[in-house]
Amino acid sequence: MREFTLMTDVNTDVEEDYAAQEGIIIMPQYYHFGDGVIYGDEIKLDPDTFYKRLDAGEVAKSSGCNPARVREMFEAELDKGKDILAIICSSGLSMSYNTCCNVGKELMEERPECKIIVIDSLNESEGAGLMLHMARDMQLAGNTMEEIEAEVLKQRENFHGMFVVDDLKYLVRGGRLSAFSGTIGTMLDIKPILYINTSTEGKIIALKKVRTRKRAISEIIRMFKEMDPDPRYTCVVHTNNEQSAIELRARIKEELGIEPAFINEINNTIGAHTGPNALGFGCLARKPLTK
Repeated sequence: MREFTLMTDVNTDVEEDYAAQEGIIIMPQYYHFGDGVIYGDEIKLDPDTFYKRLDAGEVAKSSGCNPARVREMFEAELDKGKDILAIICSSGLSMSYNTCCNVGKELMEERPECKIIVIDSLNESEGAGLMLHMARDMQLAGNTMEEIEAEVLKQRENFHGMFVVDDLKYLVRGGRLSAFSGTIGTMLDIKPILYINTSTEGKIIALKKVRTRKRAISEIIRMFKEMDPDPRYTCVVHTNNEQSAIELRARIKEELGIEPAFINEINNTIGAHTGPNALGFGCLARKPLTK
């Protein structure tokens, strides 16, 4: 059996330190403010600067993986004599999955001895990132690429991500919410619980609309408690507000009896649509979601 490398894209929000330690390769996605500078790969913005620019009224637009860059990063692993298993953010939100599939197909035609498997997570951020953790655990246990692919696809519907945003204006700017709904929601202090899963075809939906952020977070915790999360694959994510994430992690530990394994910051490509102070929880559930 040939060795293989796990790869993903930045929108799965796999922790950079963890990825570097475990040999997981993260491919960039991109964002820009219309000033001619493309961020996300060689040029990056720290979260404080990024969100200050958003607060100042600038609109950040995002784009998926670049085919030439994907090819370059795939070839680097193939040149080492390794195959590739890539788990990519939802095809319902980005063209990155299709890009990786196309590049992988081209390379396998050029190099028949190589194998590239690309999996559509049908999820984003925390929900997709946890799939990488499961895949890495299976890789360390000696499972083949095909065995990992089969298990990820089998469990994919059980990975869930939910989050709440602090200000609806960023969803409006990014085209994820109508201006009318955003205005009414802000006036009424409505905090939609945003949700993504295979049941939503990998798209983000407003699962529930709750008055106040505090109530929205309580409702997320209630739903996840009923879903019986696998403690190995749980995480809290945030945009530029680690303290809130730490507090949510402690609350989940107190109310659910499990401590989320990871806290990670949502990358700027997704943050362009959520704005600062977004807070989310993801898990591999052992029971189905009930509203």
